[in-house]
Amino acid sequence: MKQGTPAIRDITLIGVWAALTFGVKLVLAPVIGVELVSLLLAVFTVVAGFGRGIAAALVFTSITVLESAYYGAGDWIVLYYINWPLLTVLTRVFLKKSSGELRAAVLLGLFGLLFDLPSGGIKLVLFGPVYALTYLISGIPFDLAHGASNFITALFLFRPLADRLDRLKSGIWKI
Repeated sequence: MKQGTPAIRDITLIGVWAALTFGVKLVLAPVIGVELVSLLLAVFTVVAGFGRGIAAALVFTSITVLESAYYGAGDWIVLYYINWPLLTVLTRVFLKKSSGELRAAVLLGLFGLLFDLPSGGIKLVLFGPVYALTYLISGIPFDLAHGASNFITALFLFRPLADRLDRLKSGIWKI
């Protein structure tokens, strides 16, 4: 196989992880402010590597955009294409395989807390400053819940999930 060409195993793994992430997103959708997408993408990026992490984020986002056929499209689509790849970049910069759960919890908590800032920027461009500011202020309770739930889930699940995926990788694919 040529250098730089993704293996079928990698493509399959990325697709399965993105689909798993999407499924978890759907299951938790009724619980306001709680999501495991951030945690799952961060764990995958740390264990599988930055390239696979970005790919999983983009595949997950593309699957999610297909939801717009059912729920309707909105400016949130742009937000997803910004935030989820951004999370993989932040994960690459701030987390390593050896990172502790507190470091992951702080990163993912801040990510959840600030999740809507890019959306505020999008709304500023599309609808003006009053709408953008109103949107950001009205979203503060959600952002607080989002940041807190990301912090708590990462605190308790980051290390066990990363360790389990790291053990599985030797049987699934070679890095």
